[in-house]
Amino acid sequence: MAETTIEKAKAALDAAQQVIILSHERPDGDAVGSLLALTLSLERAGKNVAPVLFEGVPSRFRFLPGAEKVTSKIPSDGDLLILVDAADIQRTGFPVENLPRQPDINIDHHPTNTDYAVINIVNHKAPATTEILFDVIPQLGLEIDTDIAANLMTGLITDTIGFRTDSVTPRTLEIASELVSLGAPMAEIYERTLNQRSFVSVQYWGKGLRRLEMENGILWTSLTIEDRKAVGYPGSDDADLVNLLATVEGIQVVMIFIEQICGNVKVSWRSRPGVDVAAIAFSFGGGGHEQAAGATIEGDMQEVQERVLTATRGIISPSPEESA
Repeated sequence: MAETTIEKAKAALDAAQQVIILSHERPDGDAVGSLLALTLSLERAGKNVAPVLFEGVPSRFRFLPGAEKVTSKIPSDGDLLILVDAADIQRTGFPVENLPRQPDINIDHHPTNTDYAVINIVNHKAPATTEILFDVIPQLGLEIDTDIAANLMTGLITDTIGFRTDSVTPRTLEIASELVSLGAPMAEIYERTLNQRSFVSVQYWGKGLRRLEMENGILWTSLTIEDRKAVGYPGSDDADLVNLLATVEGIQVVMIFIEQICGNVKVSWRSRPGVDVAAIAFSFGGGGHEQAAGATIEGDMQEVQERVLTATRGIISPSPEESA
């Protein structure tokens, strides 16, 4: 009888001595939660594990159990490489040629996942990679304790924006309930990952809010390197401003253009149901989900904005007034 995907993954893990786990650059709660949950579950089983993130753990996730274990340097001696919550091999931030080996296991939920590993555990319908891991960890013969449950809950809460996306299913809520039963502090995780913002982050938002533009159901703004320097914001992201703007009434698509130091622009999209921004992101070398996607695009701010706005306008349905 042919081995199932899970059986192959379990055999690979059983044979491994040194496991390296990576996720995507500019990690969100699902990336960090998945990385830490799998790290802790493997360590509990006696494995040597090296969890690695290109830029380390963002400050707002450093309260999570196991966050102190994460480094930004890939060991050279790993005999098993796992990627979690990464749609393709380029998403880690590390040059592909610097990875110690081809990824052995790929665990993810993005529709744009390219099945780049030897073993691919991908469920496009799952709202978060941590939902997949909730099932996969026990299937691998591993256990979920309170610390692991907290990390799994973090992925669920952040990728569903507090269980508010269309991707949430009855199963998602059942899993959340089970994680609470295992000791995951849901209220604390919600507060620390979705509600709390530093003063510097809010100042940074102000820079973007001053540049807001709106046109036929599209809302967009930009954040520059100078903005980050001016307020002392330590990251290279949008401080989650895109999700705030996604709450604006009457908007079909929200975009934020974030200038990067390497001469390109990170673009984040959010959309209403029925508007597929993942397709746009994919056309620019990025990916994501139908209603939440991103891409890093070469070029200066003005050039990238023009190209992306042109592509985005093409998927927006005209209002009744425009089509009359």
